[in-house]
Order: sequence, then C-alpha cells, then structure tokens
Amino acid sequence: MTTHGDDLLISGAWLLGIGTLAGAIGQTRQTLTGTNLGKDLLLKGNVIEAVGNSLQAIGRTKMINPENELSESYFIFGAWLEAAGNTANAVGIDMQLNGSEDEGTRTDALGSGIQGLGAAFEAFGASLTEESFTRSLEIKGNALIAAGSFFESIGNIFILNEKKRMGEHILLLGSWAQVFGAFILIEAFSLGPEPEQPEKGKEERSSHFSYANYHI
Repeated sequence: MTTHGDDLLISGAWLLGIGTLAGAIGQTRQTLTGTNLGKDLLLKGNVIEAVGNSLQAIGRTKMINPENELSESYFIFGAWLEAAGNTANAVGIDMQLNGSEDEGTRTDALGSGIQGLGAAFEAFGASLTEESFTRSLEIKGNALIAAGSFFESIGNIFILNEKKRMGEHILLLGSWAQVFGAFILIEAFSLGPEPEQPEKGKEERSSHFSYANYHI
C-alpha cells in the first residue's frame, strides 16, 4: 500500500518527466533554428520541473523515519536544490526573452549548476539505501539528470564566451540526458517497494503466489 509520500514522489517524477521533455523539445527547436524559437517552452519546462522537485522534497519529508533519516536527508536537500536551480533557470530564460541576454545566460548557467548539484546529492542518497533494483534506477536516473544539468551549465558558459554554436549543441545534449534520467526515475517510483522475502520454511509453498499481493 502506498503512502501519501509515495504518491507525491510519483506525481513529482511525472512532472519532472514532462518538464524535462518540454525543455528538451524547446532546446531542440532553438538549436536547429539558431533563434529564440523554443525558449518559451524551455521556460515552461523549467517551471514544471521546479514544481515536480518540490513535490518530491515534500514527499520525502513525509516518508522520513529514524531508519532512513540519513539517506532521505540527502534526497530532500537535493530535491530542494534542484527546485531552486530550475527556478533560477526559468528566471534566466525570462531575462533572455526580455532582452537581458548575457545576464540571463549567466543566471541560467548558475541555475543548471545548482540543479546538477542537487541531482548529485539525490544520487548519493540513493547509494546509501539498501541494495535493490529501484535503488539502481534511482542512482542512474539522478546521475543522468546531474550530468545533463552540468552539461547545460557548460553550454551556457560556451555561449557567454562567444562560442554559441558549440554551446547550443552542448545544451541540446544536456537537455536530452535529463529526459532519459527523469523517465528512469518515473520507472523507479512506479515500481514501488519490492516484495518481502518469504519466511524460511514457507518459501516453497508460497512460491506460486509470491506476487499476489503486489501490483505496479
């Protein structure tokens, strides 16, 4: 049975997936056209991501207990950092759309760096949990989001140094890396907790029914 915290994690993961996909589509349009076409979609995508990260932070807070306090603390801190980073991205892109190109790009680069750091904290938090298939997915998903965010920060630095074409391609790579990471997290949270192992002596007779009480 899922808890309210689980529901928030799943909802946040789906919002993260939608936000990263919207941002990647916007970035693809911008890179292919060499114009600001797609920036509005990038802005909306980052806002959606920030909401998703906030839901995940709240969900993790509801799930915290003495047994998982350390790992969940990393998850919570990381999720709030990601929300702050995405908010800074949205502010930076809005500044670019309103004519403050360089200042907006700097803010966007800073936001991506903060977001990458937050995802790295979440990947580390996942590494502290018990060995499981979902643990592996959470590590991979957050690692991809962290890498993609750092790529976006680097891409913006290239643009600031008047290497716009190279910077745009790095931004494109980073945006799609985050999409893959987000959808890996959706899979991880949708799987839910793994079934407990049957007690010794009951394993053989319950083997045909071991998944009867679990659903995805």
